[in-house]
Amino acid sequence: MKSPHRIVIVDSDPAHSADFCAVLESQSDLTLAAAVTCASCSFAAVSEHRPDLVLLSLSMPDHRILELVKDLQGLHAGLKLLIVSSHDQELEAGRVLRAGAHGCVMTSTSTATKLEAVRQVLAGRHCFSPSVSIPPLHWMNATVAL
Repeated sequence: MKSPHRIVIVDSDPAHSADFCAVLESQSDLTLAAAVTCASCSFAAVSEHRPDLVLLSLSMPDHRILELVKDLQGLHAGLKLLIVSSHDQELEAGRVLRAGAHGCVMTSTSTATKLEAVRQVLAGRHCFSPSVSIPPLHWMNATVAL
C-alpha cells in the first residue's frame, strides 16, 4: 500500500484550519504532517517533515506569502504549494504561478473542494478557485478551475 501524501498547513489562525486538519486525518491517501501558525515556523516544519504539499494561508502577518512561496521553493525544489485565501479581492494566477505556488483556493470553499484542490495539485495540476483570475491556458499546463 502506498503511503499517504504528507501535508503541512501554515495558517496564523489555527481555528481556520482546525476542521481541515481533522478532515485530512480521515483520508486514506492524505495525512497531516504538521500545522504551524507562523511563516518562519514553516521552514522548520517543511525541513523536518518533508511534506508532499504545503497549504499556505494568504493572511500570514509576519511574511509576504508569495515571498514565502519563493523561499520554500528555493530551499525545497519540487515542493508543491497551494495557497488558501480569505480575501475577497481577485488574485492573479500568474503572480501565484510565478512565485512557485501551484494554485489558490478560497477559504470559503467547501472542504470537499479544498480536498479536490489538494489532490489535483498533488497530481501535478494547477488548481484555482473561480474567483482567481486565470491567465490564458497556454501559460500553464493542465489547469483545473474548481
